[in-house]
Amino acid sequence: MVASDNAAMQQGVGIGLRIGIEFVVAVVVATGLGWVLDRWLGTRPWGTIVLFFLGVGAGMLSVYRAVAGISMAVGSRPLAKADPAVQPAKDDWDDDEA
Repeated sequence: MVASDNAAMQQGVGIGLRIGIEFVVAVVVATGLGWVLDRWLGTRPWGTIVLFFLGVGAGMLSVYRAVAGISMAVGSRPLAKADPAVQPAKDDWDDDEA
């Protein structure tokens, strides 16, 4: 019993660290890229501010995907939807009006 509790706690800590690191890295990378673009283009605070908020959004999306257990890349479809052999069930809304 103690070993299973310890394993579950270690798994929880691992997921928590992963989520925290992914969020921080997304914000830091986006802000750094904004700073570099500001220095290169001469648009001093605006690139950093905009890319900071985009980094926060990307970090939140990463946290949501980790918590919800979504392991697909953004923009990809599940295999059931990507496979043309698998047809979804039709209902009255799918019929074309004549």
